[in-house]
Amino acid sequence: MKLTITPLALLLVVMLIFFGCSKAVPEPDLATKKLNELYPGDIQKVDYIEIRSGSTGQLKSFKDQEQIQDWINKVRKQILIPDPNQEGRTGFLYGISLFENKELKLGFTNNNISGKYYLHNEELVNEIQVLFESTQ
Repeated sequence: MKLTITPLALLLVVMLIFFGCSKAVPEPDLATKKLNELYPGDIQKVDYIEIRSGSTGQLKSFKDQEQIQDWINKVRKQILIPDPNQEGRTGFLYGISLFENKELKLGFTNNNISGKYYLHNEELVNEIQVLFESTQ
């Protein structure tokens, strides 16, 4: 009986040490940011945009440089406030993909950028909707 308790006790001690020394999951950086601060590079270099409606699935693409730059200038300084609740969720109003030379540089939804959730920003959603509903 003593032989079976010792290996079991040893296993329990090793497991406690292992789990006690494991790294804690780091808290995400929940700082308020502007859209252009989240873009990897110079957001002014975007030359192609795709927007997908979360309600219909319709995809629209935009190639007109004047239209793109006008939209970028309206949204680049939008302040994004992190949602204190970072639990996963489903659904979105719009999914936006920003490209440079056919390379996807940033893909995001109206409330999730780079895996972080942000509070609803009515101005940003309105600008996305205006572009989405415009003629191409």
